[in-house]
Amino acid sequence: MKKILKNTLIIILIISILGILYFLSKWNRINIDKNIGKSKEIKNLNSKVFDHTFLIFNTVKVKTDFEISENVSDTVTFNFNAGKSPKSKNLDFLTFNSGDGFAGVNINVLKYKNFFYTSAETYTDVKRTFDFLESERYQIKKQKLTLNKSEFKKGDSIFGKIELQIKFNPTNEIINSKGYFRSKIE
Repeated sequence: MKKILKNTLIIILIISILGILYFLSKWNRINIDKNIGKSKEIKNLNSKVFDHTFLIFNTVKVKTDFEISENVSDTVTFNFNAGKSPKSKNLDFLTFNSGDGFAGVNINVLKYKNFFYTSAETYTDVKRTFDFLESERYQIKKQKLTLNKSEFKKGDSIFGKIELQIKFNPTNEIINSKGYFRSKIE
């Protein structure tokens, strides 16, 4: 009986360690650039405008020029929000959202101390029976995040740049996305 219990605990421990290692392998270190808030790219956000079909955002001030596909115009479709976790002072949420109220895409960045993890999710109000069997349309392959500092409090200004390599699953196309952003931590 003791041998069975011992072997079971060893298997559980090995599975737990492998799970933790897999989870930590998805997290990257944040780059810090204290002068990014004064950069030309951040100042250029003042000259950008929202696409008129995306004016459902709660602000008319452009907070990011992030786009999944390359955008050469001054029109943006994504908005940016940053917030603190109410339960952990070291956990921040950065969200890039593009949608028309019925369908869209969210790029979610989970920041813990000096590390971050990025995920992508699509949403729609058209639900089908077996939607849960389909994989996400976007999969993050590589990620890089640069911020003006590593620790934030509520009300602090946040400036940064995000660079992502995204796989578009329906066509297996690899898209290089990047953008600058600014906001206040909510």
